[in-house]
Amino acid sequence: MKYLIVGASAAGISAARTIRTYDKAGEITVVTEENYKPYGRPLISYVLKGKVKIENTNYVSESFFDDNNINFISGKKVVSVDSGAKSVKLDDGSTLDYDKLLIATGSVPFVPPVENAEGKSNIYTFLDMASSEAVNGYVTPEMNAVVIGGGLIGMKAAEGLNAKCKSVTVLELADRILPTILDKTAGDMMSAHVLESGIVCRTGDTAVRVNGEDKVESLTLKSGDTIPCDILIMAVGVRPNTALAASAGCEVNRGILVDNKMQTSVEGIYAAGDCVVTHNILDGSDKIIALWPNAVEQGKVAGAAMTGNELPYEGGYAMNAIDLFDLHVLTAGVMGAEEDGYEVSVTCDGGNYRRFCMKDGLLKGYMLIGDISRGGVYTTLIKRAVPLDSLAGEFKETPEYMLIPKAVRDEMIYGRVAE
Repeated sequence: MKYLIVGASAAGISAARTIRTYDKAGEITVVTEENYKPYGRPLISYVLKGKVKIENTNYVSESFFDDNNINFISGKKVVSVDSGAKSVKLDDGSTLDYDKLLIATGSVPFVPPVENAEGKSNIYTFLDMASSEAVNGYVTPEMNAVVIGGGLIGMKAAEGLNAKCKSVTVLELADRILPTILDKTAGDMMSAHVLESGIVCRTGDTAVRVNGEDKVESLTLKSGDTIPCDILIMAVGVRPNTALAASAGCEVNRGILVDNKMQTSVEGIYAAGDCVVTHNILDGSDKIIALWPNAVEQGKVAGAAMTGNELPYEGGYAMNAIDLFDLHVLTAGVMGAEEDGYEVSVTCDGGNYRRFCMKDGLLKGYMLIGDISRGGVYTTLIKRAVPLDSLAGEFKETPEYMLIPKAVRDEMIYGRVAE
C-alpha cells in the first residue's frame, strides 16, 4: 500500500505516525513545500524574539523519518492531483503515485486589500518559519513596526517585534484585541498589559492606505491619522488552503468537507487539519477550527482510516492558549452571551480574570487570564459534558479532584476512563 501525505505539520505527522502503527510495511511518503523539518508553528514568534533557536522548534526527533521508514520530501510543492490515475504532480514536474492520499495543507494568510500596498518590499505575513526568518532578516532597532490584526498571530508577531525595533503598533478593527477569544473587558485588560511593555494597540481602527513608493513609509488609517511605518506585518487572519483539494475534485465549502473518518467526497482522498471543516460539538455548527490539538486528532483519525481501521472523529471545539509578556491566557468552548440563553459568570481579582459560560446545566466555555492552573479541570468538564449539579461543590471556586465523578477524574489523571 502506498500512502501519500501532503503537509508535514500537526495533521500530516500525526497521520504518518498512526499509519505506521497500523501498517508496518506500507510505503509512506510525506511531502512539504517548506524547507524545514516539522516544527511547532506557535514557536515562530519566539524565534523572531531570539528566545528559541530554529533547531529547537522541531517536534519530531532527527531520526523520526528513518526510524519509521518514511520518505520525507521537503521544498517541493504538490501542484495538482489526478484522482483517476491516483497520482500527484510536483512543482518540479515529477509525479508521485498513491493508493491513499491525505491532504493536510493547513492555512494560508489572508491579506486584506489596502490601497497602494501591492509590491511593497517591506510588507510581510507571519504564519510560518520562512516568514519569521524573513522578518528577522529585515527588521532593525531603529524601525517603527506596525501589525495589522490584533488576533493570536498578530499579537505574537508584535511581541516578537517588540524586542527588535523602536516601536510596535497593533491595528485591530474590532473593539478589542484577541476578539475571537476574549470579551471586551478581557481584551482591554490585555491591551493595558502589553502597553506596559511598549506595544500600542489601536482598536476600532485599521490601515486604508500605504504611503511610499517602493517601500511602506507611513500608513493612513481609517480614523484619518497617519502613522510612521518601516515594516508592516499583515496578520489579519488565515484561510483554509483548499486549492489542492479543489483540483482533485473534492467538495469544498470554505474548507474541505469530510466525514467522521476524514474521508473527502473523492474515494481514496482524505483531509485533516486547518484546511478541513470541523463539527463543533458544543454549538452544533460546522466551521474551521484551526487549532493544533484538533489537527493532531484529525490526523490520527485519517491515518487509521487510510489503513482500514476506525477511530471515528466526533468533532471538536475551540481551545486557545497564548502567553503575552508572561501573562497567561487560556480559553475553551463557546464565549456565549446572556441574550443567547447562556448563563455567564465573571470574576476579576487583581490580575486574574475568569469568565464561565453555562447552558442546560453544563459548562460550555471558559476564559482565564492570569491564573490558568485549573484549566485542565474545566476543559474536562466541557469535553465530558459533566452535569454541574453532579459536582459536590462550586466548580468555579473549588474544582478539586475529589469533587468530580470518578470517570471524569480518571480521564484527567490517566487520559482515559479506567477499566
